[in-house]
Amino acid sequence: MNKVHVIVNPFSARGRTGRRWETIKEAIRSHFREFKYIFTERPRQATEIARELLRDGFDLLIGVGGDGTLNEISCGFFNAQSGAAINRDAAVGIIPSGTGSDFIRFMKIPREFEKSAALIKNSKNRKIDIGRIRYGRDAVMMKTQYFINVADFGLGAEVIRNISSIQSTRRGAFTYYRGLLATMMKFRSKKVHLTLDDGRSLQGDYLIGAVANGRIFGGGMVIAPGAEPDDGYFDLVLVESMKKLEIVANSRLLYSGKIASHPKVHILKARSIQVDSPDEVHIEYDGEMGDRLPAEFSIVDKALNFRV
Repeated sequence: MNKVHVIVNPFSARGRTGRRWETIKEAIRSHFREFKYIFTERPRQATEIARELLRDGFDLLIGVGGDGTLNEISCGFFNAQSGAAINRDAAVGIIPSGTGSDFIRFMKIPREFEKSAALIKNSKNRKIDIGRIRYGRDAVMMKTQYFINVADFGLGAEVIRNISSIQSTRRGAFTYYRGLLATMMKFRSKKVHLTLDDGRSLQGDYLIGAVANGRIFGGGMVIAPGAEPDDGYFDLVLVESMKKLEIVANSRLLYSGKIASHPKVHILKARSIQVDSPDEVHIEYDGEMGDRLPAEFSIVDKALNFRV
């Protein structure tokens, strides 16, 4: 029997999670007779909590929130210094209660609290890949971050930068799309050089480069329609420069999952990708702001047990 601990982000879903916690708690209790729970109070705290709980012997951590909560808990499965898994047999599950739930939607996790709790209780662990980002040119000063869904550089990261000033309690389902429309008015494609693990080298002016473990980001945009979270590869999506009206006219392809049909979109498989640029290019991962290029993205095979 699992030793279960629930990590709740009360601020997710624009604060509704905290207000409806009693309902969520009863849904969990209907499937797990014994569990403990804790509320997060600040960003990134769920990662610290997860590490501590895993070291204390808990082997099933259930997040209550959206993709950001799932990302933070998943990062906590790995040692901050060495990157080694703290407990390879431990698993993570998620009760969806967030505004941004793209990876959750992709994994077909039901939105109903009782159904998602039942799924966690009755499912076997599915080993999925995790993305790792390493920043910087100096090995001594290298920084590392993990992501479970999609990281990107270019336009997507600028959108996240621009909407980061909006309080989480005021963000809705269309916040990202509105941010995209506002950002692209000033954004210019960036010169980027990429080296893939198989030796391929690419260089060009790109609007966005997405490194995808999952398929969906940005509140429902299907950026990588063929990505699988357990195949040992990223789907690298590169979008060449487009004019503003061209971006708007083709945004429908993102929501319909047909982005690969556009001649300026290139999708490649890779296990690791080194990216550099003479320009200042920012990175975002799972909706969180990262650092800047240069960076190396690498897949960590089947590193996380996901209850689904």
